[in-house]
Amino acid sequence: MKPIIFTLTCNGEALVLQEPEYGVTAYSGLEATDYELEKNVNVNYIGERMKRKKVLSRPISIEFDYLGPDSQKAGKRQELIRFFSPFRTGELTVNYLGVERRIEYEVAGFESPSQTIYDPLSCLIELDCLDPAFRDLLQTGETISTWIRGWKWKFKLPFKMKERGEPQKSILNEGHVETPVEIIFHGPAVNPKVSNLTTGQMIRIKQSLTSDDTLYINTAFGKKTVEIERNGVREDAFDYIDLASEFFSLQVGENVIRYESENGLDPQSVEIRYCNRYIGV
Repeated sequence: MKPIIFTLTCNGEALVLQEPEYGVTAYSGLEATDYELEKNVNVNYIGERMKRKKVLSRPISIEFDYLGPDSQKAGKRQELIRFFSPFRTGELTVNYLGVERRIEYEVAGFESPSQTIYDPLSCLIELDCLDPAFRDLLQTGETISTWIRGWKWKFKLPFKMKERGEPQKSILNEGHVETPVEIIFHGPAVNPKVSNLTTGQMIRIKQSLTSDDTLYINTAFGKKTVEIERNGVREDAFDYIDLASEFFSLQVGENVIRYESENGLDPQSVEIRYCNRYIGV
C-alpha cells in the first residue's frame, strides 16, 4: 500500500512529510469533520425533530518523526518551529492512495518533546481548517461560447462560417457538497445575466459592457465580489446588482447554466470556474 503523503506550503515554502526525511506515525481528521445537530423535542410524541445541521471547522493532527542524521536534528527542530508559527496561514495537500486534495489551515498547536540530540525528533502538529471542505488541486473551467466552429485566422478557402452557439451549458459538480463559482463575462452586453436553471437562481448586473469590457463575479461565502474591468482597471460594480439576484452555487450533480444579454447583444463568451469540494479524502 502506498504511504500517505502530506505536503504543507506556507509563504512560498514547502514541507513534504515523506520518507526518507520524515516518517508519518499517526494522523486524524481526514475522513470527516465534526457536525452539530440542533434538535427540538417532540411534544406529546416520541423522539425529536431536526432543526438545523451545522458543519464545524476541521481539526487535523499529524504525528511524524524526523529520520535524517542526528547531526542535523537541532537545526531541523528550529526549522520546524519556525515553519509552524501560529502567525502563518498555510495550505495542506494530502495524497491518499493517489487521491490528492487540498485545504487551507491555521496552526493550532505544535509539539516536539525531544530533550537531547539522542532523543528521536518526534513532532505533533495540530491544524484547524476553518473552511472544512477539501478541494481539487486545480480549478475546473467551463466556457459557454457565443460563436462556435467556423474559420480561424489564418483560414483557407473554402471556409465555413461560424455558427451561433447555445447560450447555456450543463456543468457537472463532482464533489460531495455545493461549490461557489467565479463567472467571467466577456462583453459586449447590456444588463448581463447568468442563471442556474437547475436551482432557479440568477445574477443580473444593470450595466452595459463594451466588447473590451469584462465582468467578474465571485459567489464564494465571505468573498462575494462584482467587478468590471475597463481599460485594464477593475472597478467595484456591487451597487449595480439587480435586487432579485442571488449568489448561487453549483449543486452536487448537473447544473444547467445560461447567460443572457438585453438588446440582442451577444457576448464573446462566458466562463464558469469552480473547484469541486469534498467532505474528506
